[in-house]
Amino acid sequence: MSEPYTFKSFLGRNWWFLVIGLFSALRQSQRESVSGSIVLDALFGEGIILVMMFAYWFVRYGRKLE
Repeated sequence: MSEPYTFKSFLGRNWWFLVIGLFSALRQSQRESVSGSIVLDALFGEGIILVMMFAYWFVRYGRKLE
């Protein structure tokens, strides 16, 4: 029987999405800031990417965990 594909292992294999998101959020926040703080803008951008990654994982793999 195979082990379930958890969200933690999904993030372990796709960590580079978070790195790309971090750098693009930092670059964008230097041009035009949403909240007035580069750190908050980067965290906001990373949060959006994490939500999208979780939604993808849940639709693709999460519903199959039983």
